[in-house]
Amino acid sequence: MPIELSSFTAAISADNYVNLTWVTQTETGVQGFYVLRNDSDDLATALTVSELVPATNTSQQQTYAFTDRELQEEGTYYYWLQNTDLDGTVDFHGPVSIAYSSLGAGTPSIPLATALYPAYPNPFNPSTTLSYSLAEPSAVGIDIYNQRGQIVRSYSQDHSAAGHFSLSFDGRDSNGEPLSSGIYLYRMRAGAFSQFRKMVLCK
Repeated sequence: MPIELSSFTAAISADNYVNLTWVTQTETGVQGFYVLRNDSDDLATALTVSELVPATNTSQQQTYAFTDRELQEEGTYYYWLQNTDLDGTVDFHGPVSIAYSSLGAGTPSIPLATALYPAYPNPFNPSTTLSYSLAEPSAVGIDIYNQRGQIVRSYSQDHSAAGHFSLSFDGRDSNGEPLSSGIYLYRMRAGAFSQFRKMVLCK
């Protein structure tokens, strides 16, 4: 496996840009990454919005970031991560989605709440997006459980600001092995907040 991606997230920055962050556990023979964007959940018509982000090709965990400064219209945007290997192979991860509003729109009428949202799509194959929001800065842990109550995958993020966030779950366990079809629970923890939701992997 040329790349093992552990997370791909989107967040609104303090200066109202979209920050994309992805973390790899291992990389082998990877040329680099591109970020793609669309205003609908359609990879086929998505636009490449980044230059090539060179890969490090290391067996140690690496964190990458790209800031999208080109958004002007309000709406929900979808982002994909493309990794290009040295042999020409291309793979895509995502999408992660984020709701964008311009600075001139004023303060939203509904205040941010700490919450875990339903996975989308659900049922899914092979990947789905797990979204959540934070009312205040917090470290977040998301654990995915099988029907026996065993944790099969864990994610951790440390957010320095409140906002809406999402990550892409690729249907694999912590060893990179594909999970079998069935019902899975996922739990979000942020400070004293804890919430479970259910998702279904259908192959």
